[in-house]
Amino acid sequence: MTAPDLSTLSYSDLLKLREEMDQKIDAKRTEELKVLADGYVKKAQAGGFSVQEAIDALRPYAADAKASKKRVATPASPLYRDPQNPGNTWSGRGRAARWLADYEAQGRSRDEFRVALS
Repeated sequence: MTAPDLSTLSYSDLLKLREEMDQKIDAKRTEELKVLADGYVKKAQAGGFSVQEAIDALRPYAADAKASKKRVATPASPLYRDPQNPGNTWSGRGRAARWLADYEAQGRSRDEFRVALS
């Protein structure tokens, strides 16, 4: 199979080609999922399981996938603040902020810059 020379196609031809490709990709995906599902059903039945039992056995895997997508990093409250520039803060997570490391290199204590928690 040879691909068309895309550089010779017009913008509208490229859009049409993309639409055709998207349709073929969707059709191929559906076809391959059906083949996969049919094979899974046959394996489950050959093992003496009902399709519903096989589906129920897959639920934990689906829950793991959903849980990993929902996980969102929560911003940490600042634990340290630069008195010279209050916009400079550090949460205490990860590597120390450069401004804090500079103060520590001057011999100052990290505790001097700790934010009072209320």
